[in-house]
Amino acid sequence: MATELEEPWWVRYNNDINGVIESGWNEKASLLSPEICVLLAEVDAESAAKGGDSRVWPNPHADGTYSDESEFGRCPDPSKFLLVAIRAQAWVSVLLERGWATVTSDVEWALPPLESGGADLVLAPLADGAVPLVLTTHQPSTTERPVNISVAAGNPAVSLASIPDCACDGCDGGSAALIEEIDTWILSVVDGSISVVASFEHYSCRTSFHGQSGTVQHLDRSATFTATPWPQNWSARSLVAERPDQR
Repeated sequence: MATELEEPWWVRYNNDINGVIESGWNEKASLLSPEICVLLAEVDAESAAKGGDSRVWPNPHADGTYSDESEFGRCPDPSKFLLVAIRAQAWVSVLLERGWATVTSDVEWALPPLESGGADLVLAPLADGAVPLVLTTHQPSTTERPVNISVAAGNPAVSLASIPDCACDGCDGGSAALIEEIDTWILSVVDGSISVVASFEHYSCRTSFHGQSGTVQHLDRSATFTATPWPQNWSARSLVAERPDQR
């Protein structure tokens, strides 16, 4: 399973943004701050200490080739997805070590994860206006299924992402893509750069990385929040632009 470690995603991200700025295509593009990069590096080191580096794997479709039809619905090694649980645990350890939150398991749901059950861990931030982070770990029900982490935020909580969304070989983008996905969702909550509207008529979620809108099923109650940073003296990143259909 182990492979040569790739350049951290936040380094690639800033390199790409610098290229965009230098080209003049978007002078307002936002770099990840040094403080954010230090935080991510701490999470990366904690993940490595917990064995995360031994579970990385390359993107099997990095050369641009399309997935073969036979790859869809197939997951011969679901154990590799323990990486997402390790990454989530690393985030929890770093955030608690920094003294930004306390742990509780009590959670009220506005929009629960699609998969029922799972063990909820709630990080309740100490800063006024900051919203809680909820990480739900779904352990495999069979040896053919992977571990899954649901990322949610707010009180009542709104489910934001399920990682991995699909574990089949046809959808496999490599471990780096999973790490970036879980990092960007958790970072958005901690950074205070997330705004959510979840009602029975409409759903929208904006962070500095993601923008989603539409309708949702299984909503238990409405929830609306715009977060603020967990750390003191910290400036939240700008949210992606709101599209007309997100209003």
